[in-house]
Amino acid sequence: MNVFTDYAQTHWVPINGDMVTVQTIDDAGKRETHVLSVPDALAQFKVKYPFVDDAQAAALFAQGG
Repeated sequence: MNVFTDYAQTHWVPINGDMVTVQTIDDAGKRETHVLSVPDALAQFKVKYPFVDDAQAAALFAQGG
């Protein structure tokens, strides 16, 4: 499962420097909350957005989105 490619909408909120909460909404409108390590979230994010380098992705996760 990839929270960035398997759901219609994805929003994330950093918990701390190690973990991030990812809130997803599927095509049917079902909401779920996932807690991922930052490295796992970054790896999943880069599958959907391969043109974003590691530093840019880390900065995005630090801000939330």
